[in-house]
Amino acid sequence: MKRFLLVCIIGLMLGNTATIIALTTNLSPEMVNLLLIVGLGLTILSVLGIILAGYYTKKRK
Repeated sequence: MKRFLLVCIIGLMLGNTATIIALTTNLSPEMVNLLLIVGLGLTILSVLGIILAGYYTKKRK
């Protein structure tokens, strides 16, 4: 479970970083759209993973 949470936290940081890069840099519109989609998707999946891990560990106790 610790590895899964570590992967989720790293995914959350990478997703947020991709979103910030897309919003603050002067890239082509296609690259901005790609970074936004990937960044938001990765962030949402990471948050869901953290929530599910918390739910699983509380239910298991």
